[in-house]
Amino acid sequence: MYLMMRPTHAQRAMPLAMHQMRFFGVMPKLAKMELTIRTPYRTLFENYSGFSRLQVRTIGGDMTIGNKSIPRVYLLPPGEMKVQGLQPGQGNHTSSETGLFMHTGGWLFVHANNTIDVSLLEVEQRENVAFD
Repeated sequence: MYLMMRPTHAQRAMPLAMHQMRFFGVMPKLAKMELTIRTPYRTLFENYSGFSRLQVRTIGGDMTIGNKSIPRVYLLPPGEMKVQGLQPGQGNHTSSETGLFMHTGGWLFVHANNTIDVSLLEVEQRENVAFD
């Protein structure tokens, strides 16, 4: 009688398997980070991977974002942004050779699939900004 009441191995493992199921989509991680920088008026970079890292100033301080960074959302106050290791290639819609940009603020999203989306209010190449 005692043997009939004991749960089988499959019955004991079932609750564990139910809690390990995933009910959301997982996108594969890209081998090389891709960058998209947009304003309401134009797109500077779109799925661009010809760079090494992105330097920005956040409300928490200066930040350098490289390949396989931790997914986060950052608020960007007005200031300077630098795309390091800038190379001509597909997705680069700017004529900048230095990778320096001035912007009026926005948001930066680092996604889990190794992509970066930057949404800015306005942005201009540093070479085109006159400080005098």
